[in-house]
Amino acid sequence: MIKAAGACVVAKDTKRIILQQRDKHGSHPRNWGFWGGKVEGNENISQALLREVCEELNLNIKRDVLKIYPLDQYHSRNKDFSYYSFVIVVKKEFIPKLNHESGGYAWIEHEYFPKPLHPGTRRTLFKKKKLKTIRDIISSL
Repeated sequence: MIKAAGACVVAKDTKRIILQQRDKHGSHPRNWGFWGGKVEGNENISQALLREVCEELNLNIKRDVLKIYPLDQYHSRNKDFSYYSFVIVVKKEFIPKLNHESGGYAWIEHEYFPKPLHPGTRRTLFKKKKLKTIRDIISSL
């Protein structure tokens, strides 16, 4: 079974979300979505989440992150894949140091999302209505 974790990262100072544009060579090339990736070795979901956002955004968890909220769980019908998503609140917007997995990034208002959205991100935000949860978190900042 493949497990993965990802994050919708929100800046407290601007209340905007940073999304990743996926690399042109990976799955769902040039789609916009959450930051994250697969759980490796003996990692748990939380460890994988923190490792991935550190690798992909060059975040310093102790310095930059204020709070982490669970958002959603997705399990494929055949139970071969599980994805756990979270909202990570950071102190302020930053310019990420992107690795090879990213084609770009964008800080966006939570009312407007770029297209095409990654299918998993789209499902979480709109079919599972988790955008309201994200907006509630943002309004509490």
